[in-house]
Amino acid sequence: MNKMIKLPIFLGTVGCLCGGVLAVTNYFTKDAIAKGEFDRANAAYFTHFENYAARSELAIPEALAKIGVTLKEEIFSDADKTTSIGYVYTCSVVGFAGKSTPIKFTISYAEGKINNYVPLSHGESAQGAKFMDWLSADKNNINNLEAGKAQTGSTTTYQAISNAVTACTTDYLAAYNK
Repeated sequence: MNKMIKLPIFLGTVGCLCGGVLAVTNYFTKDAIAKGEFDRANAAYFTHFENYAARSELAIPEALAKIGVTLKEEIFSDADKTTSIGYVYTCSVVGFAGKSTPIKFTISYAEGKINNYVPLSHGESAQGAKFMDWLSADKNNINNLEAGKAQTGSTTTYQAISNAVTACTTDYLAAYNK
């Protein structure tokens, strides 16, 4: 009988201590993590276009917002913003790992086609991570997403990214062809 009381009390105490440690760690690191993510995103933008500083944030159509686009920007070749050279979309989509760890990436377009894809973060499982590694391995893989679908267990991750890329491409081409 004594063990039946001690064990739950011990486990409850250890659980509370672990939860407390995690809460304190989160409290002290959440700002640093957010800053690191912001810095990675900023660095990613400049890999799309050298003069990313000459940009204009655009309204996100409802269809893009539903698919996971969080930012849409038009990039210009000059500070006067007279000559458009492309667009950058920032996306946050839900892959296999779920809403708690979304897949975040940027994708840019120029001259009527995909210019670049830069992954920002993801928390995908082993199979989803294989697809993410394949996608990041070669700049041209973003142009042939269908080939990545063959990665075992990557269907959910593939579908989330493919839907976002297709929606961004459609949106970009509509503006480009005007």
